[in-house]
Amino acid sequence: MFAYTNVTIIVIYANYIVINSYNIVQPLDYQGEKFKNFISKLKNNHNKYGFDKKPTNEDIAQRLGVSPMQLNRYYKSNSLQRETVVKIIGAFNVSEEYIWGTNNNEPNGKPVSFSNYEPNMWIVPIKAQGGFLGGYGDQIYLESFLKKVAFPFIKGECFAFEIEGESMLTDFVPRNYFIGSTIEDKNFLVKGRPYVFQTIDGIIIKCFDYFDDEFMYLYSLNQEFNPVVPIPLKNIKKIYQKEGYLEL
Repeated sequence: MFAYTNVTIIVIYANYIVINSYNIVQPLDYQGEKFKNFISKLKNNHNKYGFDKKPTNEDIAQRLGVSPMQLNRYYKSNSLQRETVVKIIGAFNVSEEYIWGTNNNEPNGKPVSFSNYEPNMWIVPIKAQGGFLGGYGDQIYLESFLKKVAFPFIKGECFAFEIEGESMLTDFVPRNYFIGSTIEDKNFLVKGRPYVFQTIDGIIIKCFDYFDDEFMYLYSLNQEFNPVVPIPLKNIKKIYQKEGYLEL
């Protein structure tokens, strides 16, 4: 299970990691040490959990329906089994996040250290796309207005574009992000695949159909937004192929 507190989930190569304000974290891992810390707090506030007096480990074990020896194994476990987690939260009427979070207000996200990686992904939110169009290639603009983070799943520089509109539903949802790397030659485009097109008029995400000597022909996944007006090739500044997708 993951801790969901206004976070973004990145789905890359079938792996799941979590981003919270662009600080990357991993899924919940149910450490016995955190359960033991919870029990220590419980003993000091036993009335809240239905104990008339400060409970012993035997009392805790009885509540869980296990032996004191098994309870001690829980304390020492690096990763408690799912059925054990369900048993614990049911016995004490608390959430998983409450026990296995770094504190009672935070999800149990274990920070991933990317200290050995250079920042390589520019985050381009909707509010910054207008300036990105005019300032593309201008390093001063990028460094002044866009956040750059380390994203080692992709080699080289890449960009995360915030999605708006409903033309690419249901695959691409507003407020999520399309992660892309640049394509140097339009001949590398593959029919039916989605791309971000940076034009003189704006940034759009569409599926590629074909191109001729003058125009690029695209289409939307949401049929209500078809047909798409062809884009003059001369108006296209950059094309980004999909490397990943960030889901809110």
